[in-house]
Amino acid sequence: MIKTIIFLHGWGADGSAWQKQARAFQARFEVHAPAISAWDPAWLEAYLQKFSLADCLLVGWSLGGMLLLEVLARRLRAVGGLVLAGVAPVFCSRADHPWGQISAAVRAMRRVLKNNPKQVLQDFAGSCLAPGEEAFQGEIAALFPGDNGSDLAQGLDYLLNQDLRPLLPHLPTASEIIQGDRDRIVPPEQARFLHERLPGSSLHLLPAAGHLPFWTQEARFNEILENIMGGGLEI
Repeated sequence: MIKTIIFLHGWGADGSAWQKQARAFQARFEVHAPAISAWDPAWLEAYLQKFSLADCLLVGWSLGGMLLLEVLARRLRAVGGLVLAGVAPVFCSRADHPWGQISAAVRAMRRVLKNNPKQVLQDFAGSCLAPGEEAFQGEIAALFPGDNGSDLAQGLDYLLNQDLRPLLPHLPTASEIIQGDRDRIVPPEQARFLHERLPGSSLHLLPAAGHLPFWTQEARFNEILENIMGGGLEI
């Protein structure tokens, strides 16, 4: 039985990104949405040590989800439930994986971080919305307060270099994959790739959603979580 939900944010954001989910679930579950202070598997491994993971639903978004996938697969840590939202097995495109972002664009972001991190975050926040989600533009800037340039650079380095594909067969827990079908940061082909290679996984493609489905399609996202925990109607 799930007793605790742990939400892990993505690059440039912090735990406040999950405030809608915290409001929805905190009356019935112990809810944690930590600020990830280092984009390092060792940080997350140490953080999770304090929990009984068999009683936890772990929800990882984007870079936070990549970090979570790496820790669970390398340490063979089974959990009560696992949700990967907007997660790429490899963020930047490779010759054998054409669905990622262009490495040169990510390197350019890293260079600009030195002088203008706020502009990089503003541009990134805008890219997280799909066409048609412009009504959320005024809300999401506050979700990306990342003002620690070193942490931001470390996160981009992870995205540039990490390839989690070899770890996928070792993920010890079946996952629920939630993906906006108009995501410009992590294209839906990435989610399909994960779904095909993670035994027992389920794929939820949310129509017209970008890279922030938990924010722009809060009700649908939360409904999926409810079903995972046995508290909602079958979808």
